[in-house]
Amino acid sequence: MTGRMRRAAALLILAALLLGGCGTPANITEPKPSAGPAAEPEPAPTPEPTATPDPEVLARGKRLSEEQDGFVWENGYLCAVDENGDLKKDCYIGILYFGKTGRYTSGDRKLDRLVAGVIRDNTDVSMTRMEKLRAMYDYTRDNIRYVGFGNHDLSYQPAHGPDGWMTELATTALGEGIGNCYYFAAAFAALARGLGYQAYATGGVIGAIDDAHGWVQIVDEDGTVWTNDPEMEYRLADWKERTDGKQEIPDLFYKPQAEVEQALAMDYKPLRDPFAAEAELAEARAEEPGGDAEPEIPAETEIPEETETPTQQ
Repeated sequence: MTGRMRRAAALLILAALLLGGCGTPANITEPKPSAGPAAEPEPAPTPEPTATPDPEVLARGKRLSEEQDGFVWENGYLCAVDENGDLKKDCYIGILYFGKTGRYTSGDRKLDRLVAGVIRDNTDVSMTRMEKLRAMYDYTRDNIRYVGFGNHDLSYQPAHGPDGWMTELATTALGEGIGNCYYFAAAFAALARGLGYQAYATGGVIGAIDDAHGWVQIVDEDGTVWTNDPEMEYRLADWKERTDGKQEIPDLFYKPQAEVEQALAMDYKPLRDPFAAEAELAEARAEEPGGDAEPEIPAETEIPEETETPTQQ
């Protein structure tokens, strides 16, 4: 075979290798076989619907968390609760009436608003009930200006009941910030009741000359009577400012009567039995039209211009 023929044969063999599929050149990447269309991702599981909390269940839980001695306060208004956190309604607890809304009412809407406003603005949930009572005593002593109206004969008249003076005088004292000893007594008794205490405005005489006077008696669960006299403490503080300032002022908050009498060197003699009067009042009020009027529950404690005929308590 000639050289020309050998070169032609080599070219034919090379062409056969390239075109005959005997291999893939090293620099050529074979395409990977198709796996078909891409699978769609599985949908995310639908979350379970969240149950809407029952407002009443939440309210019960809140009451139980804030409950003190069976009482809670809603915007300053006193409520009584049972062991489940439900409001007690249309019932008496001692001398305190809880109406159909579950809120305590004195029977007078204006006084109820005033009491709720003072309690709301001067107490908080961190305070014990006794600390709240102390705050109400201090509020009465420090925020009512003594004005001698000359009606000292109130010691001889009932403080409670349909013809009593407590409701009218408490409304004036808390609304206008003025009054004599009976107004101080009526105001503090009303505020103490707004905290769930069995409180009584008491009229009587004090001292060797039987000076007419008004103060407050609170009866605890054991039947012990505690004497409170914010007006006398106010008067002594005022007298201290007018003199040399050396006079000691006794604390007249929630003390046994004997301790108050010893501190002041004078006797306290009630002229009427407020406890018996209140025992009769609960039955009488049930028969009075509108006697247990429900308090309106405003967002704030603004008192309307119009006055109401008070239902005495």
